[in-house]
This record gives sequence, structure tokens and C-alpha cells, in this order.
Amino acid sequence: MDRQLRKNVVWNIIGSTFSSFNSLFFLVIVNRVNGIFDGGVFSYAFSLACLFFIIGNYAGRTYQLSDSEGKLNDSEYLLHKIITCIIMMVCCLCYCIFQPYTEKKLIAVITLTAFRGLDALSETFYGFMQKKEQLYIAGISMFVKSLIGVSIFLIVDLLTHNLALSCAILILTNLSVILLIDIPFGRKNMHKAKIRNNHLLSLFPSGFSVFAFSFLAIYIVNVPKYVINGILSDDYQTIFNIIAMPATFMSLCGQYIINPVLVKLVDFHETNKPDKFKKLIAKILFLLVGILVIVEVGAYLLGIPILSLIYAVDLHAYKMQLLLILLGAFVYTLATIYSMALTTMQHNNFQLVIYIVSSICGFVLSSVLIRRLGIQGATFAYFGTMLLHGIQYTIYYHFELNSWHKMIAKEQ
Repeated sequence: MDRQLRKNVVWNIIGSTFSSFNSLFFLVIVNRVNGIFDGGVFSYAFSLACLFFIIGNYAGRTYQLSDSEGKLNDSEYLLHKIITCIIMMVCCLCYCIFQPYTEKKLIAVITLTAFRGLDALSETFYGFMQKKEQLYIAGISMFVKSLIGVSIFLIVDLLTHNLALSCAILILTNLSVILLIDIPFGRKNMHKAKIRNNHLLSLFPSGFSVFAFSFLAIYIVNVPKYVINGILSDDYQTIFNIIAMPATFMSLCGQYIINPVLVKLVDFHETNKPDKFKKLIAKILFLLVGILVIVEVGAYLLGIPILSLIYAVDLHAYKMQLLLILLGAFVYTLATIYSMALTTMQHNNFQLVIYIVSSICGFVLSSVLIRRLGIQGATFAYFGTMLLHGIQYTIYYHFELNSWHKMIAKEQ
């Protein structure tokens, strides 16, 4: 690995990791400074902002980077992102109008959505950098945003004990880093060109499948949180978010494992080597099982005491719920690995059907079980949704893999 590539990989991992755990740091601060009820308000608002973020990040950086034919130029990608971020905020405001939110929750949802909207805008500048082999700058930007954001949030919340003001200050921290890092370095790596309206508008239909995947992926992971908001009080929202937080670790492990071998998977597909393709996927899953065993044992022995200490909440009644959520997160990560494999095999359309089925079943399960069993019901609903999602992906992956083998057998 050459020096530039190593720098890109290391900083991208650092930046992505800190960015992924932002909500964990924020929730610790809110819980300890403001209390468990404000923690629930923040948890719900942040998870909803992450859903709106998918609208702002429509199609996303991956689509931008994969546009090898240059269907859109850099100026068109940037303007498109500005438009989708505006649409994101309009959708958020319209949604809030019809919700019986308290003033505190309303401000938290709007300000955190704006905060995530700036993250979506940054993604386009990160795309410009990545195309020019300057991904490390994006990693530094994400790291700085996380470090400054958490630090300023902590200081403001300690001084004011005002959740709404603390959330609002995050907009300024994000904007500052965008002005100092993202825009200057993004423009250096951006090729300015004339904006063609027909090309600009074409990204909405062509990028819809990527958007739909991303939106539903966030939704099915968070659907118990959205349902809890309408049924249980904010303190229960906090408890569920705390015991669900370690699930992020499993998802990150999946990303760290699959990303370095994507090029090999593409090569095996293009050179028609299904056996090697299958073997590599099997190795990834075997590694994930090993990680799961370690994580489950660690969670059983130390998970609840550590989480209780960090968040200043007594969680000793929720050990089995934590273990079940981690198992559900493993199944979801397994489904994500299969999804990437299927995408590499260029089978995308039916994946959207899987996500739609999982989303509908997840909402129904959450609505029924949370109303009857509270937090325990939310845990069962999360695991049930992930299990259904994983089963569908396992069946579909093996079906397409067998079809690939049969196709090669016919050609021979």
C-alpha cells in the first residue's frame, strides 16, 4: 500500500468512526447534564434527523463516484445537493407541523436536521476530494467536525443546561468546518462547468433506487425508536437508545471488513469465478461470527455495568435485551454483506422489495409489541425485523449465486 493510499484509508477510518459515534457522545452528555427525559428527546430527534439526512444526501457520494461516464459534471452535482438539502428541510418542517411535539422536541428535531443537512452538503465536496485521491482531507474534516461539535456541545450544555441551544450550536460548528475545510479543499478538486438543467433533473429518477435503499435501511434500524415516541415516554426512549447503541459497533465491523475486499469481489464477478466469490463472502461471514462471539461474551460480562456507568442510568434489568439487540445487529450486518455482494453481481431491483417488506413488517411488529411489552417489546421488534431482513437476503443471495453457477454450466 503506497503512502497516499495508506493516508486516505487511515484518515477515512478515523473520520468515519468518530462521525458514526457522534450520537453516542451527545447522548452521554445530555443524559448526564440534562437527565434521562431530555436524553429521550435528543435520541428521538437525532434518529429522525438521520432519516431526513437521506433526503438531503439523495443518491449519495457512491453514485457521484461511480459516474465514470460523466453524466453530470461537478457543478451539477453540487447544485443538486443544495436543492436536495432544501427539500430535506422543507420535508422536516412539514412533518413537524403535523406532530404534537413539545417546544423542546420541535426545536431539537429542526436543529439536528439542519445539522445533518450540512453533513449531506459536505458529502459532495468529499466526493470531489475522493475523485482526486484526496480522501484523507474528508477524513480529517469528519474528525474535526466530531471533535469540535462534541466539545462545544458539552461546554454549552454544561453552562446553560439548555438542550435546544446546545443542539442549535451544532449548526454553527458544522458550518465553520465547511467554510474552513470542505469548501476550500472541495473547490480545489472541483471541475467547474456549465449547469445543464436536463442533466441536473435526471439525477432524481436515476438515483432513486440508491435513495430508496438508503432511506429504508435507516428506517428499519430505527423503526422501534419512531414507534416508541408515539407510545412510551421519553425516558423509555433513552433506555432503548442506550442498549441499542452497541449495535453500531457490529455495523462498523461489517464496513471495515467488506470495503477492502470490494475490488476483489468485482474482479471475481467480471472474470466469472463464482466459487472464489462465494468463498470470499464465506470468509467474511466467518470473521463476523467470531466478532459476534467476542462481542456477546463481552456484553454479557461487562456490557450493562459499563453502559450504566457511562450514561448514569440503572440498566441492570436489560441484560438480555442488550444481548438480543447485538444478535439482531449481527443479522443485519450479515444482510448488508449479502446486499453488497448482490450489488456487485448487479442484482438491485429485488433488494428494494426486501427492504419494503422489512420496513412494513418492522412497523407492524413495533406497533404491536411496544404497546404490549414496552421496552422488551421494542427489543423483540428490533430482533424480529432484523431476523426477517437477514433471512430474505440469505435466500436471495443463494438463489442468485446458484443461478450464476447454472449459467456458467450452460455456457460450458
